[in-house]
Amino acid sequence: MKVKVGYQGVPGAYSEGAAIQFFGENVELFPCESFDVLLRKVNDGIIDRAALPIENSLAGTIHGNYDLILKYDQLHIVGE
Repeated sequence: MKVKVGYQGVPGAYSEGAAIQFFGENVELFPCESFDVLLRKVNDGIIDRAALPIENSLAGTIHGNYDLILKYDQLHIVGE
């Protein structure tokens, strides 16, 4: 069974490539319209994992994503 991995954006987005690079080719990918929707899907068990940026080379730290990790307090960071 393939691991279900979500990311924010559309197919072809940088986050999709990052998800494949981290989790490997044998995944089922789920694009999500926002970071909140992405983490809600993990929290609700719809997907298994999320590729979630917490820093951006242009904008720096993405503070809103830290807040979302706290909002869904059952989620854990498993890699970077």
